Amino acid sequence: MRYFLIFLVLASLSYAQPLSLGKPNEEKEHSPWLNIGFGVGILSPVASPQYKMQSEAFVNPSFLASIQFAKLSALTFEFDFTAPNGGVGGWFGYEQQFIKTDISPFVEAQIGARHPGGSKRSPGHKGVFGPAYSLNGGVVFFRESQFRIRLKGGYEMILNEDYDQSWNAEVGVLFAFGRAGLETIKVD
Repeated sequence: MRYFLIFLVLASLSYAQPLSLGKPNEEKEHSPWLNIGFGVGILSPVASPQYKMQSEAFVNPSFLASIQFAKLSALTFEFDFTAPNGGVGGWFGYEQQFIKTDISPFVEAQIGARHPGGSKRSPGHKGVFGPAYSLNGGVVFFRESQFRIRLKGGYEMILNEDYDQSWNAEVGVLFAFGRAGLETIKVD
């Protein structure tokens, strides 16, 4: 019985609010920060025979940046290359994380443009470059630390003559510029 009472006291203390001593509870707000890093990935064409003619898979190194503007939301920026055939792409997106822990799953939607390179396409083929979109999902590790690892995979479509489509996967390493995870006291 005595252990049960000790358990109840300890359990009730875990729900106790700190004393405010006559001051109203201070509301905290998220302080945004910038992450910059690099990634290495792979693109694998799926639909266009012209795209598959270039290569069965492309290596995809990239420069990454994101602004964590809310607790679980970030704007993402990506500039990448494809090899072989010297393609290039630029992306702007929105990332939504789901859990306020160090490891969180996320989804990401990106819009941008890509030129996958056209050296091995049929002679006279036009319209390789085009606007594009990408839908991704993955896991971010060390979400609110100075060092972040992001694993993602998804689907990409280039809105060009052939509607080039590909699956993608990427490992990204990002470093925080600013104080990651900082909360400040809200002042009215």
